[in-house]
Amino acid sequence: GANNCAAKDTVTVTVNNPNSLLAPPGKSFCLKDSVHLNGNNGNSVQYLWSPSAYLNNTTIIDPLANPPVSTLYTVTITDLACNYDSAFTVLVNVMPLPVIKASKSNDINCALANSQLSASGGILYVWNSSPTLSSTSIANPIATPASNTQYVLTGTDNNGCKNKDSITVLVKTGVNAYGIPNSFTPNGDGLNDCFGIKHWGTDATNVYFIIYNRFGEKVFETHNVSVCWDGTYKGNKADAGTYVFYVTAKTACGQLVKKGNVLLIR
Repeated sequence: GANNCAAKDTVTVTVNNPNSLLAPPGKSFCLKDSVHLNGNNGNSVQYLWSPSAYLNNTTIIDPLANPPVSTLYTVTITDLACNYDSAFTVLVNVMPLPVIKASKSNDINCALANSQLSASGGILYVWNSSPTLSSTSIANPIATPASNTQYVLTGTDNNGCKNKDSITVLVKTGVNAYGIPNSFTPNGDGLNDCFGIKHWGTDATNVYFIIYNRFGEKVFETHNVSVCWDGTYKGNKADAGTYVFYVTAKTACGQLVKKGNVLLIR
């Protein structure tokens, strides 16, 4: 200095190497999800991603990508200090979701007190938490619901992708398992054309099923659970109106007797 005093300081000179840009890595994700890309060269350079479709930002180091199919992106990385840029391709691989299927062995009734659920399509499974399941983390738990219950299954495949399915176990106990419709429409449209107890199934035996019109005339009679009344009487269409039925059968719930009215609608 002017007073003959001396002191020191230092300065660092950084030399940027224009050949030091690194290739960004490819990415994979499960369909309906998303993934952050990685420009892989820090924040001191500029980025321009293309195409812009399914990217939340094209000028940052880590845009969020959610294309519906596998897509090849190009990123141009510019080093402003050296006025140098380089373009790289980045493959974003979209992995399909597994086809997860939930099924059941049966519904609950007088003869069957539980139902075995089954899962397929993945390697790991989780059922919605329920005290009526023997386990929530196996493919085939035993369900013992007291009322109609829907079970939701989440399955995971070997890529870590997840999907869901559900199954409802119906609880049909007592006379509820052997209900009878209160009306039918025998018009030949294939829907509700016949009145009967076919849905009781082959476990119903010793069946006696009879129907009377309002005049006390017998219009239908059968001992076969699979036979139903088509709405005719003596070869002609029976009149619309209310009819009386009586049915008795031996079932898994014991001996059942049901009687009531059915409305024939034309």
